[in-house]
Amino acid sequence: MKIKFNFLTYVLFLTFLVFNITCGTMSARKDGLQSIFIKAPADSHIYLNGEKIGETFAASLIDSPAKDPNKNYKLRIEKDGYEPKEIEVKKEIHSLFGWNLIFLVGAPIGFVVDYFTGEYQNYSRWTVVDLDQKSNFKVDLTSETNRNYIQKRDADKELLVDVRFANMTSHTLEKLDESGKPLPKSKDGNDKNLFMYPFQEKLSKGSYLIKGDFAKKEFDMSYRSSTTTKARKSGEKLIQIPGGGVGVVCGTMDLVTYKSSFQWIHIPEFISSKLAESKDVQKFYLASHCDQIFNLKEFLSQI
Repeated sequence: MKIKFNFLTYVLFLTFLVFNITCGTMSARKDGLQSIFIKAPADSHIYLNGEKIGETFAASLIDSPAKDPNKNYKLRIEKDGYEPKEIEVKKEIHSLFGWNLIFLVGAPIGFVVDYFTGEYQNYSRWTVVDLDQKSNFKVDLTSETNRNYIQKRDADKELLVDVRFANMTSHTLEKLDESGKPLPKSKDGNDKNLFMYPFQEKLSKGSYLIKGDFAKKEFDMSYRSSTTTKARKSGEKLIQIPGGGVGVVCGTMDLVTYKSSFQWIHIPEFISSKLAESKDVQKFYLASHCDQIFNLKEFLSQI
């Protein structure tokens, strides 16, 4: 018995085959780039292949293994009083590589294509670095790479910076002049309840005196109950905010007085604008780093 293929059947079969072969291989950014994010200790300086990319927290857009499978990326973390640490950004199997199995017809082709094009790998999206060995090391802030970083960051000083406030119940924010006096009618923030809703503002470059209260809410595994830890006293801190990019003010606690304190972390505009992630997502990532900057569980274990 002969099987007859009409034109429609032929087209459907061809479409199915192409779909399976195409979907059997992984998709990536057309330009072959990917984002990486680095979490480091507070007030540390972060370098990627010798170029400074951030302080405390960093992000960068790099060539994926698919674009250049032989390229390696080395991180160096420096902080006053600690021995610097160098590590390589790790490659890992892309989470979508196994999806080739779903498309049974194109799976063998998908595995082969992904392997030889490098699509089956990407660089680890997140790298967390801790410095634990104390020394007399001091960061050279006059180095060429530090000067270049500041120059690029300050090129966008006229832009507003998107700021989020995390791990605090309330805050006041006051902009100061060069002599340290409050600017007239310069209240960029009033007392606000930030506990339930992460408050956000757009701020101009300058010196700001922030006052507020640290608070951290932690949920149990079921997310049905929670424990709230608060600082014994309110605190204040002077922070320098550059223009452009995104930033987060993290609520922390002073290890000696138990007063509330604060830490500023920032992604400059020249890096932030290149990332595929929106600025809201970038601020979410920055806020997630607040827990490493001030490890509440470790702090409570020392009391």
